Amino acid sequence: MKRIIVLMMLVTSVHAQEQNETDEEEQKQQARIESLSPLQVTASKTATATNDSASAVSVVTRDEIKNKPNTLLPDLLRQESGVYIQQTTPGQAVPIIRGLKGSGNVHLVDGMRLNTAFFRNAPNQYLALVDSFMTAQIEVVRGPSSVLYGGDALGGVVNVLTHTPEFYSPEWDYTGQLYTSWDSADEKWISHVGGDFGNNKIASTFGLSYQDIGQRQTGSGQTIPSTAYTSRSINNKWVFNTSDMTHWVFDVQLTHQPATPRVDNLVAGFGETEAESQVYLFQPNERQFAHLKYTSASPTDWFDMANYHLAYQKITDNRYSQPLSGDRTDTEQNHSDLFTFQADWNKAMTDNSMLVYGVETYVDIISSARQRVSSDGVDIPRESRYPDESSLRQAAVFADWHQYYGNHEITTGLRFSHYDIDLNSPDIANDQLNLTDLTWHASWLYKINDNDRVFINIGRGFRPPNIFDLGQVGERSGNRFNVINPDLEPESVISFDIGFKHAGNGWQAELVAFVARYQDVITSVETGAVTTEGLAVVQSQNINEVDTYGIEGELNYYFDNGGHLFANLTYTHGTEETQDGTGPADRIPPTFGVIGYQQDLNDTWGVRSQIRYADTQDRLSSRDLTDPRINPFGTGGFVVYDTHFSWQHSINSQVRLGIENIFDKKYREHASGLDAPGRNYHVSFYYDF
Repeated sequence: MKRIIVLMMLVTSVHAQEQNETDEEEQKQQARIESLSPLQVTASKTATATNDSASAVSVVTRDEIKNKPNTLLPDLLRQESGVYIQQTTPGQAVPIIRGLKGSGNVHLVDGMRLNTAFFRNAPNQYLALVDSFMTAQIEVVRGPSSVLYGGDALGGVVNVLTHTPEFYSPEWDYTGQLYTSWDSADEKWISHVGGDFGNNKIASTFGLSYQDIGQRQTGSGQTIPSTAYTSRSINNKWVFNTSDMTHWVFDVQLTHQPATPRVDNLVAGFGETEAESQVYLFQPNERQFAHLKYTSASPTDWFDMANYHLAYQKITDNRYSQPLSGDRTDTEQNHSDLFTFQADWNKAMTDNSMLVYGVETYVDIISSARQRVSSDGVDIPRESRYPDESSLRQAAVFADWHQYYGNHEITTGLRFSHYDIDLNSPDIANDQLNLTDLTWHASWLYKINDNDRVFINIGRGFRPPNIFDLGQVGERSGNRFNVINPDLEPESVISFDIGFKHAGNGWQAELVAFVARYQDVITSVETGAVTTEGLAVVQSQNINEVDTYGIEGELNYYFDNGGHLFANLTYTHGTEETQDGTGPADRIPPTFGVIGYQQDLNDTWGVRSQIRYADTQDRLSSRDLTDPRINPFGTGGFVVYDTHFSWQHSINSQVRLGIENIFDKKYREHASGLDAPGRNYHVSFYYDF
């Protein structure tokens, strides 16, 4: 009898072990499926797998973030299909999507606008004021998205989703994270500490980040002066689950860069014999953000799910500069106060249709002042960079209809937007503008089988001129002086793309072809006049039309031995039509991409190696040719090799060691204001508790 009992126990133990192994394998398989087609919410304002979205969508997950170089938030978008990163100076970087940058793309944090009324339609520093270490996921929709997100969504949408704490037990619990890293090429130290605590009713997360960036060393050992800066961030989010179907989220964020140098003003660029300034600092740059969200999943006659948002954002863009002669000092204070209310609902109308609809309104008030003091201490009157107390107001309604016919999904959407822009200037006859616009899109998604999809999109995007376009006054980089143009018209785009997606059988792929025509493009143009100081007078004008087309492709293949092959390639071609003829469009990225391989060597060690590459870009517009950041003979192509090793000491801790730009290549990303880092030795430590 004892033998029978022992035998039964052995059989039960073996069966349990086999069952655990089976469950573990199923969990790994499920995780692999989810990694092939992660959920995203930006493309349709509903949680949808990327493979089932009729849009070109790139998603950077939290697990992928751990394997990426992480200084600024835009760094996390490097190596993503369809996204090129331009960096004028350390502490600043912007994504270029389908040839557009700055205010040509909408930037969101948890669905709330980061774009302000003084957001430049050029490289700017504002996305870098979002703490990358509190980021749970980044979603990029490539292509116009004006129906759901309004003005500025011409090239695409970047939505940063911050970390939200989750606990499923009524018992109080806590978790935490520690991170620190060192990089040799920028003499860079980064630290982050964060923690979650709570239960299934109330939870909170708290994070602190600090960055100390030194002088940059480029390939071949050159050191770029005046690149050092520091940055610090604090974040706190609370979740209140008032029932199984409703919850509140309250979030505050602050990032502060005390004094960040603008390097392209401090180092002589192409076509310049000397630098423009001996001192030029963003002093300080800062972003404050508060967000209250209420979500209800209790169905009513009007909705199945509802989201309500109230948000406030203040961006401070203060500056301090001295010319190379040192005969004066300039200081200025600019900030944007952005208040937003947004509500969106979705409702299953029938078994094969769904409606997503909503309202949005915001007001952005600009404060601006500027002072000049001569070398002998005399105050010299100056106009502010932007009209002080100018404002931009928007109100909009939108609706998106999803209709399902078997394996077909057809989506159509409309948005009506109204803008009031007040330049608040007695010197301008028409200092108030009222603009309305109707934007639309239509898409078709066909499910060939469980894994394969084809899709088509066509739509119209819209961007009203903002305070930066309409009212900026004074000196600009490149020895220019900007004057007001209150007669600007909105920009618009008609875009078409067609694509194929696959997710399953251990691999994921996407191939998209797009074409777009931008009309009434706003560009800074030299008027032919010169100031008494010898600066070329420029003005923003609607002078051209731009045609772009391109291809975006990516591949992820997972081998049975745990290896992961990844690759992507993006090609963009842009042509500009002006009164002077036809030529290349501004700042179009070169063909670029990445190919690499990741492998777990054993239970503790893993390796990730990659090749980053870009072709030469010598198709330059007339403005590119005079931009001191761009070599007039073209930006050279490059191939750069990186390798990282990770050591998993336990399930909770990881050490990462790496060499980036192994062969110390000296190169520059096109249109950036400084060369990229040379050979870099990286060490980082990550610990979960």
